[in-house]
Amino acid sequence: MSSDTPYDVFRGAEIWNVVDKAISDLVKNNDLIENTRRDYIVGYICQKLQELKEKS
Repeated sequence: MSSDTPYDVFRGAEIWNVVDKAISDLVKNNDLIENTRRDYIVGYICQKLQELKEKS
């Protein structure tokens, strides 16, 4: 699932791995159902966290 996304800049970064693991845990516990490709979900969250970091 490694096609180009607008979030590829975050792929492989520590934050990507943390967010991906958190989503995996939520899916495994049936707390979250994914309707969008995982790389878009992870990338979007990484982008929002980066924006927050840049504001502070």
